[in-house]
Amino acid sequence: MTFEHYLALFVAMFLVAVIPGPAVFAITSASVASGYKQGISMTLGLLLADYVFILLAISGLAVVAEVLGGAFVIIKYLCAAYLIWMGVSLLLSKPDTTPTDTATPCTHSAILSGFLLTLSNPKAIVFYVALFPTFVAIESMTYVDILGIMVCATLAFGSVNLGYVYLGSQARKLISTPKRLTALNRCAGSVLAASGVTIAVR
Repeated sequence: MTFEHYLALFVAMFLVAVIPGPAVFAITSASVASGYKQGISMTLGLLLADYVFILLAISGLAVVAEVLGGAFVIIKYLCAAYLIWMGVSLLLSKPDTTPTDTATPCTHSAILSGFLLTLSNPKAIVFYVALFPTFVAIESMTYVDILGIMVCATLAFGSVNLGYVYLGSQARKLISTPKRLTALNRCAGSVLAASGVTIAVR
């Protein structure tokens, strides 16, 4: 792949990442409710799932989708259930006024939720099935090309998602009273639960 190919792929990935979807809402809500560490962990999970999609696309998504079609449906409902559970937990939780830099969110849980969220995200599936092959000559891939594509994904999707994480964590810092945090948790919980329902019914 040439520099122009990588640049075109990066721009496409960046534009796809900027468009709000379930992942954006989930990351922002998690950052607002639990601080930037939770959002960063979810972003890591999202990137890991993007790497999986890249490898699947290169190996032939059509064949993999036929073999694992049922598994993707199960993943979709698992992700939907997890987001709904997170949303309900926030709706029922008591406000925590602990500063975000001293909070201890569940890192493994956040990474897993980000991973499942991307695997079940229709926007990601459409991109890697329909658009990705137009930027990449899959039949002539080398290991260096694959590494370059993963770097593009990390820079594009990672930078955008971390931007949303920053905005969400800054919003939390501005709201420090228990009453405001309660309202914030209910808003974030409603968004997470709604995202889960949206994924389940698609």
